[in-house]
Order: sequence, then C-alpha cells, then structure tokens
Amino acid sequence: MPWTCPTCSRQFRNTNQDHSCLISDLGSHFINKQPQVIEIFEKIKQEVMRYEGVKLISVKNAILFQAKSNFLAVKPKKTSLDIEFLLPEKTEEFPVHKIVQATKTKFAHFVRIGSPDDVDQQIIKWLRMAFECCN
Repeated sequence: MPWTCPTCSRQFRNTNQDHSCLISDLGSHFINKQPQVIEIFEKIKQEVMRYEGVKLISVKNAILFQAKSNFLAVKPKKTSLDIEFLLPEKTEEFPVHKIVQATKTKFAHFVRIGSPDDVDQQIIKWLRMAFECCN
C-alpha cells in the first residue's frame, strides 16, 4: 500500500520514505540553459509520458518521472542533460559513465546527453527497461 507524504502529498512505496518535499516549477530547471537542453528533455519526456501511469514531478534538484515509483531522474546542466535510471543489472555500454548499486537488486546508471540526436534507440530501450524494472 503506497504511503502519501502529509507535507507534499507525493506517494511512495515505503512509509516515511526519504525525499524532498520542495516542489519546483518545471521551467526553473531550464533558466540559463542552452536550447538543445530543452530539446533533449522534450524528446525524453515525449517518449516516457507514453508509458502507462507516468507522472512528471519537478523537485528542487531534478525532474522525476514516476509511475509506481521513480524510474528516471533528469538533471539539466548548462549545455547537456544528465539522466539517472535504475536497471536490474549493470549495463556498462557507452554512454553510461557511472553505475552505482542502488538496492540489493537494482543498479543506478548515469548518462550525460549533449544533443537531441543522442537520444537514440539504446537510450529509449534503457528508459523502457527502467520503467518496467521499477513498476
């Protein structure tokens, strides 16, 4: 049964799950960012919002995509977009630049995207796998 934070009204799988209650305006993430950063974000957003039950949540340090749980974090930088997603196994293919064991059964993967063209079929496949892994 999901737990709802009494302060921010966000739902989580675990009671009293650690999180930030500070919800921010989506546009604030793109202030002083290069135009391609917005294009990259829109391309990713268009893809993952097709998945069933996905919500977008803008918090202080990231833009989160959530269904039953968060499966993708997006962090706009000045000229690129960092994404973080969970998979059930390590995938050390380029452009993954870092992997961290997040839970007993899931690994966080970190990718920096510099161009809308870099959102290719491999990235889209990983995003779908992350959605399925976390939901």
